[in-house]
Amino acid sequence: MSEYLKSLLDERNTELWNTLNSSQNIVLESSFEPNYITNFKEGKITIYIDDKSLNPADFTHELLHIKLKSNGLNIGKYLSDKIAENENLYYLFSKDLIDHIGNCLEHVKMLPIFIDLGFKNNQFLSDYNTKKMSSGQLKEIKVRYREGGIYDREVIDSFIGSFISMKADNNRMNKYNDLYKSCAKLDKKLFKTLVDFWEDWISFNYNDPNDKYDDIVQYFVEDLNDWIENKTVI
Repeated sequence: MSEYLKSLLDERNTELWNTLNSSQNIVLESSFEPNYITNFKEGKITIYIDDKSLNPADFTHELLHIKLKSNGLNIGKYLSDKIAENENLYYLFSKDLIDHIGNCLEHVKMLPIFIDLGFKNNQFLSDYNTKKMSSGQLKEIKVRYREGGIYDREVIDSFIGSFISMKADNNRMNKYNDLYKSCAKLDKKLFKTLVDFWEDWISFNYNDPNDKYDDIVQYFVEDLNDWIENKTVI
């Protein structure tokens, strides 16, 4: 671990690391993939490190995920639990989609802290320069979205995931206005549900103990139930 930390810590993130490491059971291990991954399991937190890319920015990104969860913000798990209680939504949402939504929601709250620590916006995500949705991808979604009144589950999954990806994109040079308009035309009700959910989350202040995200998720689930009513999704 100490060998990793020599390359992963500097004046920007050492205090954050010391604070988290003193209160959490954190283990650093080599990643099997060319990226950083944090796993939370049974009171143990494992950060898998990309040995070929040892840098403080990527490490700090993972530390901030831990910081949010240690402060009681575990939106991904809460959303997953609520969806699991609903048969229609449990079928509609894949695990990967729920994980993706939770990850993106956390990113929005992490980014200001990341920048305040002294890191640059373009260091926050490895795919900073990649557009999160293209007109070609949207065209493919349109072709398969609904046929004969039947909705394609995988395409709905892609629609929701792509919307969240665009909203969470921290590269201000990536413009999505035309794509948002096309998404709204494709499914006005689902699009509005996603917009309302996102805007509720943006206004949520996790530093305020009186501000809870329970209602945000509950409204989202209710709106999704209203949207999916009388629809056939396979």
